[in-house]
Amino acid sequence: MTPPDHILNDKLGLWWKNPPTFQNHTIGSFGVPSTVAEITAAEAYLHAQGCSLAIAPMEGNTWRTHRAVIESDGSPPFLLEPTTPPEASKLLLDSGYQILARYTSSLIDLDSPSPDLSRLEKRLSQINIRPLNLTHLEDELRAIYKLSTRAFVDNFLYTPISESEFLAQYLAFKSHLTSDCAFLAEHDNQLVGFVFGYPDQNRFIVKTLAVLPERRFAGLGTLLVERIQDRARKAGFSQAIHALQREDNQSLRISTRFNAKVFRRYALFAKKL
Repeated sequence: MTPPDHILNDKLGLWWKNPPTFQNHTIGSFGVPSTVAEITAAEAYLHAQGCSLAIAPMEGNTWRTHRAVIESDGSPPFLLEPTTPPEASKLLLDSGYQILARYTSSLIDLDSPSPDLSRLEKRLSQINIRPLNLTHLEDELRAIYKLSTRAFVDNFLYTPISESEFLAQYLAFKSHLTSDCAFLAEHDNQLVGFVFGYPDQNRFIVKTLAVLPERRFAGLGTLLVERIQDRARKAGFSQAIHALQREDNQSLRISTRFNAKVFRRYALFAKKL
């Protein structure tokens, strides 16, 4: 993880260099606060750096840990889920913050029948979907990085990161990866989509989905999700989790096709400085 630009009182990380863009603001962000006084001090420090908007909790950008839990069914966190104490969101609201974006995590019952995707499969029959090639993992990740920079460029608070930082994030979990953790979609020998996930006890986490934003690839995201869930089902997993989806994201609409049930909600908070 990229270190904070400053650590306040040896506790709270602050970021303001190379921030995402939002409207005409200069953005600063900080991690999970523990007191109102800590928030006030963070705001003062970020304002002194020229920031006009504070976003929290966010470790610099949305590639890194961000979001606070605002609603939960009480189930334990899944692997790599951002966790925050119940009081974190209340502290931000009490300090004048408003919700900037909302997210959900949803549960999929893998024992239930899958939707009929035969027509979709026929329309996209020229696209080859294959598992991740671990023998050439770094080459695969470089291709995924290039696709991500195109597929995510219009995402909310998108910030470009270097290929080396992207590779470091994924290679940190190299020992946990299997060929079934990702499926890649290729058309004319070019990568046009991918889905990435990982196991967590008896659940399989569907973490990242990306497809080139071209009309001819419409529906490919659904096929990729079905492919990775089908492999998880055959491997003995009884549930899948569609993790950390922004509420107006296309991937959330895909989740409804699999009868997803929301069990956790999160938010990013913002305040003008």
